Amino acid sequence: MSRTAINRSRYESLRNGQRTLGFLAPLVQLGFLALGFGIFLDQSRSLLSDAQFTWGERSVMGVVALVALGGSALAGWVVGRLIGIAAELFDAMADAAESARRTTELIEGQVVPALLRIAAALEPPPSGRDRNEPARPRPARP
Repeated sequence: MSRTAINRSRYESLRNGQRTLGFLAPLVQLGFLALGFGIFLDQSRSLLSDAQFTWGERSVMGVVALVALGGSALAGWVVGRLIGIAAELFDAMADAAESARRTTELIEGQVVPALLRIAAALEPPPSGRDRNEPARPRPARP
């Protein structure tokens, strides 16, 4: 059985996925914020135009624009947190798999041989006599 170095992990792809998701989370948040800003500008364009809107209509358009900006910022925050949680979940999965592999190697390398030695020590000897019984002297040959 080959031993791997402690620094080298067999689950490097999970660790890379964790790093990638960790890098991706702020970008997704920024993308949602940019989308919300675009919707805000689209909604507020009519507020700045020369169109004849009443004060109430302009207020409603302003509220809709602000809700679109705030809602997309909130959605971006939630999605970013979910991606961050998924990244941490990948890291936990990699740690669990690594610890299971090391536990298996420990059991195979230490516990099983010790149990085999104990079982061999407890088995009766093949001659049929007890180990604690002293050996009988052999009769002298003439």
